[in-house]
Amino acid sequence: FPYGWCLPNFLGEDADAVSWDYGMNEGNGAAGLESYVRQALMMPKSPPMFILLDMKRPRLDLLQKYVNMGFLPDPVALGGRDAVNKKLLQLPETDKPPGLQKWDEWGAPKGSPGQSPWHPKKMEHELMGWMMAMHMIDAVEVALNVMEKDPNWREKVLQQNPSLGGELPAPVTDVATSGAASILHGAPSTDDSSKWHMNHVFCRTSFLPNMFGNFDSIIESGVTKDEEDMLQSRDDSLFNGGWVMDVGKVERETKVKVQKYGGLGYIDMKTALYGIPSSGTLKLWLPYELSATNPVQSSGDLLAGTYFNSVVFCEVNEKRGNKECNMLSDLAFEVGGAAVAKAGVTQIKGVASYLKKDICIRLDIPKDAKLST
Repeated sequence: FPYGWCLPNFLGEDADAVSWDYGMNEGNGAAGLESYVRQALMMPKSPPMFILLDMKRPRLDLLQKYVNMGFLPDPVALGGRDAVNKKLLQLPETDKPPGLQKWDEWGAPKGSPGQSPWHPKKMEHELMGWMMAMHMIDAVEVALNVMEKDPNWREKVLQQNPSLGGELPAPVTDVATSGAASILHGAPSTDDSSKWHMNHVFCRTSFLPNMFGNFDSIIESGVTKDEEDMLQSRDDSLFNGGWVMDVGKVERETKVKVQKYGGLGYIDMKTALYGIPSSGTLKLWLPYELSATNPVQSSGDLLAGTYFNSVVFCEVNEKRGNKECNMLSDLAFEVGGAAVAKAGVTQIKGVASYLKKDICIRLDIPKDAKLST
């Protein structure tokens, strides 16, 4: 998280599989994973094939509970090095199985970015790929057997895997202290507390690449346009009078380094809007996207709180200290022409974080905030 709120933006609405690999930021808990799973179950092709690149027991137990409740039919947990008998790695190099030889060698040239102890090396990546391939081959063999024996297999498969229709079980983990429980886990149905539904989340993101919903699409004013290469350092004067789409120091240095080695397959870019006090006001247009199911009555109630529960803003996930802007104390917000009181701006705690720092805030919708038409 916060990327779990934006799965269709990053994966597209036709994704058949969703993977999770955020153990570095989630500690040993499972609350973040559960929110991620519940968002994945709201994807159009639900339930997706869910792939967990992690072997922490609380998260494995969480997936198992969703399997037992019938919401995840066949998730996969990959452990890489956790699946290897450590005694095999202690054998002389020539005695090791072929898939474990050169186990401690990187696939990229020595000195390339990312060669940290917690990152999988080349043969560990190959092992995980091999395990996924074997899992898929087993499934294909079963599928071929069914198709050969039953000409009506299509109808029966659809009957066995009906759409969830937006219905979810009560959450397993507790995020009450996060300050954003409803956007993380949803809410119970009014007529049956055992049946839950997720609130609709409309995401706009500057993180690249994304399929749709780029943050640029909602900017009305307050941004300085800059056509220079994103990897070039910006002059401080550029930030006077406008916010600037940029990347942080660590991100820029890392991208410059990987370019020396052909990119190394890194396709992501942590772009974000950066500002200083003299950058001024940033004005955004937040579209309402449920008009088909809950249309706005043009002659009736135009109070924003009727159609929006809250607004969430997140910082870029990069290594930061205590000297940067504090969104809780350094920014003032207006929503729908009404000022958001300081008490209405709260930190989302314990779920949306990076390097143990909470990076998202939640804004209440002021009672007198209005929609624009």
